[in-house]
Amino acid sequence: MKAEISLPSRDPLTSRAPSNVSTYMDDFENIIANGKEPVMTKEYKPQVANEFERYLNPQTLKRHVFRSEKVRKIIEHYAQVNNCPVKHIEKQVKEIIDEIGLERNLAIIRWCGMAITAIAKRTLSGIYVNAKSIRRVREQLGRTPVCYLPSHRSYMDFVLMSYICFYYDIEIPGIAAGMDFHAMFGMGTMLRKTGAFFMRRSFSKDELYWDIFREYMYALISVYHIGVEFFIEGTRSRNFKALVPKVGLLSMALLPYFTGEVADVTIVPVSISYERLLEEQLFVYELLGVPKPKETTKGFFKALKIIDERFGKMYLDFGTPISVREFFGHTGADRMQRATVGAHLQKLDRRELDLIKKLGNEVIYQQQRGIVISTFNLLCLYYASQLYDERSVNIDELAFGIAELKCIFEELGAHVATNTHRLKIEIMETVEIHSNIVHFQNAQLQFTEVAAAQLAQEIDTQRLKAHSLLPQIMAVAVPTLALQLYINPCLFWLARPAYLILAALQLQADQQRGRNDGNTELFTTYSAVVENLLQRVTLLDDIFKHEFIIESNRDIEEFERNLQLLSKHGMLKISPHNGQISFNENESMKVLLSSLTPFLCVYYQLAVTVNEFPLATSSSQSNNKSESFSSKDVLIHMQKRIEKLMQQQHVTNVHPYCLALDNLNIALNSFHQAGYIQKEKESGLMKHAPGKPLRTLETELLHYCQLLPFKQYYRVASAQVNSMPSKL
Repeated sequence: MKAEISLPSRDPLTSRAPSNVSTYMDDFENIIANGKEPVMTKEYKPQVANEFERYLNPQTLKRHVFRSEKVRKIIEHYAQVNNCPVKHIEKQVKEIIDEIGLERNLAIIRWCGMAITAIAKRTLSGIYVNAKSIRRVREQLGRTPVCYLPSHRSYMDFVLMSYICFYYDIEIPGIAAGMDFHAMFGMGTMLRKTGAFFMRRSFSKDELYWDIFREYMYALISVYHIGVEFFIEGTRSRNFKALVPKVGLLSMALLPYFTGEVADVTIVPVSISYERLLEEQLFVYELLGVPKPKETTKGFFKALKIIDERFGKMYLDFGTPISVREFFGHTGADRMQRATVGAHLQKLDRRELDLIKKLGNEVIYQQQRGIVISTFNLLCLYYASQLYDERSVNIDELAFGIAELKCIFEELGAHVATNTHRLKIEIMETVEIHSNIVHFQNAQLQFTEVAAAQLAQEIDTQRLKAHSLLPQIMAVAVPTLALQLYINPCLFWLARPAYLILAALQLQADQQRGRNDGNTELFTTYSAVVENLLQRVTLLDDIFKHEFIIESNRDIEEFERNLQLLSKHGMLKISPHNGQISFNENESMKVLLSSLTPFLCVYYQLAVTVNEFPLATSSSQSNNKSESFSSKDVLIHMQKRIEKLMQQQHVTNVHPYCLALDNLNIALNSFHQAGYIQKEKESGLMKHAPGKPLRTLETELLHYCQLLPFKQYYRVASAQVNSMPSKL
């Protein structure tokens, strides 16, 4: 498909609404601006999450848990099972509760707040909070237990929530933290005294710990007043996009609701956005296989060197509170049957777990809707689309492209922190903040080169989790993956419009083949074409459902919105007379397709890789499992293949993102969930599933890649690879 690249007829730089028109972003205020900084010595009389006649303190909460009927039954059960004295189990239970339990020291909270203010004013342009949304949440506090569920992109998320709650006189919630922090000398104690309670990363085999932690969480919800905060994604997203929700903690938090102990629970989705991510370089290295450094106090103070760098703006937005009772559509009678069973005997059934998963998906959906899209997000998106055509861009072209993208994102419902009245200044500022990724040279935007020799010194390639990548390959991958980190938050908005374009390209090709074969009746009405496009979009949605977490039961509504958007911006036209599809391959269409390209390449190349298994040299062969292979085997072989391909001159359907281990694991899990590969429960070894060949998906993905109207890999990056010496 050949078409001239055309620009929109209207100028997005001049066709914006008047500056005096109120926008969503006007509700954000910078709480570290001069004169607005939090006064950490103020009298602190916060609004509690759940009001009681009498309030427990952290110590009485622990005693309440230990003396509860449920814990007494647990102690008796394990004493009997282990054939040991009750006092022996009681001692273990007290130690577990002490290990878990939160504390509260207002002096330490104030001291931490002053330290955060000092560091933030030195490193940030601002911490912007949606004052309207947080005041709306505050007005609803006091009636039910509250769970704050923030997105999780950085360790800063922990402290930001507490800092902001103090600023707006909201009781700082109990924060679920991993034992990694508990083990840090001094830091574990400080976090505990600011409201953290600790949980082991994995305790599935320690049934006693599991039972006691669950009861501590039960008490936090049912009898404690401060609210609870945890990350529903379970871990920081190293690729800067939403992860599939982990509903274990959410299930524990909602058990008091299902048992009738509390009438309702309020869920507050929280969206935290970063102009520049503090752990950016760390995440890029981890994606390529560099092991994550262990959290230590020494490492924490070493990391404070960031105070010499600039990180731009942070944004925090509180979503509309969700009533669990209303979301589940429950009435009082729905839980009447449970009330006849003792609370200590109750467990969630399959129907309730399905409801919780649905709620988890809704929280992730609302979190992503609240993420603020920055000028740098749009810059990365536009710049990447130009790299596919080997085009360099200057600041005028960037400004035009970013302004047009701002229009599209706002029409989709996104919150964009880009001021078109000072756009070129914003571009210069954000490029300066991200000068480690891109910079201007001779008035053109370019990648900031990473020296292969420097990487060879910084990284012990023998310790990489998968394949020991060549330093010259790492030198290309590092800036490319860093750029992709800032594109990824945009995919929540762009994935489905991009699916629609791909589906339309595919259907247009089918229509053309039908005409050539004399079959003129193939999808000849507007309604038939639209229905077929919806089916094809649904298939793409299913392929990438673990990659882009946008499940929300709003599929039809979003499809219609996306169809209207593509038509309005001149990308896609469907004839109302004969259903014929036509395209205007403008800049906007190219940006949307380019945003999806790295993921198409990852899934296609991974399908090719898995279809080469089992390898004759696979480590699983030595275990006499000729048909089986491990995920590590796949990751190593995939990185080896991509490394070779990246050193070739003319290669398509490859992108440095194909080296990113987190995304490879997500895609591999997608293949497993879709039934293309089977996994043995005990060993974790995989094998091809009978009756559902992965080769079919490989062919389908290749077809999608071939529909794209440009090269699938940066020739610019390829040229860099081939200009470097093979040995250092």
